[in-house]
Amino acid sequence: MLLQGLTPESKCEVIDVEAELQRWQHCGPMAGHRDRAFRRFEPTFRFAYDLYLQWHREPLDALADRIEGAYERQLPPCDRLDRETVMTIVAAVWERMGGRLQACRVPATARPRSRPETRQPPPPA
Repeated sequence: MLLQGLTPESKCEVIDVEAELQRWQHCGPMAGHRDRAFRRFEPTFRFAYDLYLQWHREPLDALADRIEGAYERQLPPCDRLDRETVMTIVAAVWERMGGRLQACRVPATARPRSRPETRQPPPPA
């Protein structure tokens, strides 16, 4: 299954989700859960790729509220995982796809740097 999405610049992003799932099954954050047990995680991985295609231009930390709401709307209760596992999977997918995990923030207390002072030679003695 290939998922596609159009970015605001009309650039198409394509991900081979089936190949990605195979990769995660063998070497991902849930690697200890092989074969049948891994199937429990598949809906969340698919959700993470959908989320990435829709919001990849945004830093992941800015999407926390949207993620929780979308996860509850899109996955039936029987397929849902706990919040910590969901966020681990989403962050792993985001990182693998090259998405930003955190927004660049300037602390409110930061002040713009002034120009460096030019040192004056000491007065003659």
